[in-house]
Amino acid sequence: MQPETSTDPADLLALDEGHALAIVERDGASSAVPVIRGPDGWQRATAGDGTADALVRLLAQSPGHSSHGRFSVVSWIDGHRPGTERPITVDQTNESVIVGERAVVKWATHLQPGPHPAPGRLSALTAAGFTAMPTPWGVVTWTPERGDETLVATVTGYLPGAVDGWTWAKDLFIAAATSGDLGAVGETCRALGVVVADLHAALRGTSTRSTFGDAKRWRDNAFATMAEARALASPAGLQVLTERVDDIERILNGLSELVDVPVLDAHGDLHVGQVLHTGELLVITDFDGNPVLPPAERVLPVPAAVDLAGILQSLSHVAIVAAKRSELGPDTLVEVDRVSRAALYDAYIGRLTQGGNADLHIDRAVSAFRLQQVLREIVYAGRHLPRWMYVPDAALPALLDEMSS
Repeated sequence: MQPETSTDPADLLALDEGHALAIVERDGASSAVPVIRGPDGWQRATAGDGTADALVRLLAQSPGHSSHGRFSVVSWIDGHRPGTERPITVDQTNESVIVGERAVVKWATHLQPGPHPAPGRLSALTAAGFTAMPTPWGVVTWTPERGDETLVATVTGYLPGAVDGWTWAKDLFIAAATSGDLGAVGETCRALGVVVADLHAALRGTSTRSTFGDAKRWRDNAFATMAEARALASPAGLQVLTERVDDIERILNGLSELVDVPVLDAHGDLHVGQVLHTGELLVITDFDGNPVLPPAERVLPVPAAVDLAGILQSLSHVAIVAAKRSELGPDTLVEVDRVSRAALYDAYIGRLTQGGNADLHIDRAVSAFRLQQVLREIVYAGRHLPRWMYVPDAALPALLDEMSS
């Protein structure tokens, strides 16, 4: 983004004498942007201007929780060495800057209406000692005059050399299908199952019990997603949705039975794309909740099965992508898909049981949440990324066949 003058910020968090975080309102939308003091007032800052470094210094000077007008700052660090800044240049909704090769500052340049789940979930995970995530350094939230507190900036530890989930998983699946050796797939997915189980164990302190209203909302949301999917599906997808509507409705109706089951502040949008691979470690990122849900629902507790279903179904999507982006036919990836999901599932259940948390797992909920995830992929492709439609087109009949067998 090119620098621009921010002459009339709606609000301002001073980071030091020359740098600030500004709330800017244009065309009915709000943004949180870094600014630097210039001869004509505050101007839009970019990586290298020092505003991201100034935010990290503010966190280091104010460990714990502090209030600054309508801004709230939570810091988990107590020291910082100044460092140079460089941008993360891949396309993303927000804007991120690497500071001193040690921290990543993410400015929420497209504010989502609050409330926002990330601060509470990161606080709970940090307090529980969960380490399979980029180390949280701090978060900044802002409360508008009329509205709920929303996230405007996050700072996490930088993971050099980290590979995004869709890349490492696709490459892993292609290598396994090409060689016929599924050992590495099983090992990696078992490790991922342990990480997801540890995530849920760390969030155990947030658990409550679901109500009739919760179960009805999950069921109603799933049927609303199905209706949207029918309106946006490809001809092939619509044919499956029409011919197998009885099976789909029966599976989704099962969500209405999830009354008085454990729910917790789960990740909420867990898929392989949220899992970075760095060295020998797998780390979970992006605790912003499910972007398709209204803000008030994004922060509500859900069954742990939501996360498990999301990560399992995404492995099937990786297999579809791997077949598309290689010379391998879809049939060669079927066994890789099956082995990957079985390894993750077994490791997840084993780890939960070992830690005394087996009650968090509601097995009967997994199928319905997996199916809902495929329906959401149809909606996403239809609205935003038509070239992605081949994934749910292949995933939907395969999942329904698996469930019927």
